[in-house]
Amino acid sequence: VAQAATWLIVLHRAGAPVPFRHACALSLQKLFVDQALPSLGLSGTVAVAHALEQRGTARPAVMAAVAVDVGCYFAAFVLGLGIALALLVAGGHASPLVVAAALLFAFFGAALAAGVLALSGRSPGPWLRRLLEVPGIGRAMRLLREADPRLAHDPGLLLRGTLLQLSIFVLDAATLWVLIRGLGVAASPGAVFASFMLASLLRTVGFMPGGLGTFEAASVSALALAGIPVAAALSATLLFRGLSFWLPMLPGLAISRAVLAREPAGAADTGPAAWWSLPGAQVV
Repeated sequence: VAQAATWLIVLHRAGAPVPFRHACALSLQKLFVDQALPSLGLSGTVAVAHALEQRGTARPAVMAAVAVDVGCYFAAFVLGLGIALALLVAGGHASPLVVAAALLFAFFGAALAAGVLALSGRSPGPWLRRLLEVPGIGRAMRLLREADPRLAHDPGLLLRGTLLQLSIFVLDAATLWVLIRGLGVAASPGAVFASFMLASLLRTVGFMPGGLGTFEAASVSALALAGIPVAAALSATLLFRGLSFWLPMLPGLAISRAVLAREPAGAADTGPAAWWSLPGAQVV
């Protein structure tokens, strides 16, 4: 619901009549594609953009929604990592390696968020024009130029989008905390949130679909450092992955196939997935 609302606040401001139910279905499609094709969340975003254009939504509005979604996601990730680091330092669990990795990704995420939002609806400056020659980056930059700048640079939309994206991290961490409590183990919500953000960091930068293996190992290790028994940490992590990774796969696959079935002949050569050189819904 929070992911769907991130797109809808932009699309409704643009006057695009996208139903709430359809946006929620697209959020399941995005979740499925992101988990099947890890690419920092861009593969699912491309698939959603393609589906929105199929409904007749104007490309400037779609590209603005994409820019706000991607920019706010990384902004929320950086904000969540900052909160997690503060909690780890306060609890005495922050090792130099963890701090260095978190700060490195925070810098990368902040730069990416700023770059996406800065380029939306604008032409790149002389220093960035060389990037247009890079196949994947050049296509993405050309698409971002088509975004409606009034929407992509609206402070109110960016603030609401960042809060919505941050709420996804908070709700996921709350799910993990409830599972730990359900196993009869007391746990600090702050420690669980910090552990979840560190595990999400490795899941995001990993190349395995959905961060399989890396997320589980990082989550169990971080929860154990926070004082949670390893058995409870492992059980809660596996239960969480079942709820957040495996459970949405079937409806996400069904929705992705339905969207692909409605695609007109030849659209695979002209959709955003082809332009960005990301498989997106085409593979599905």
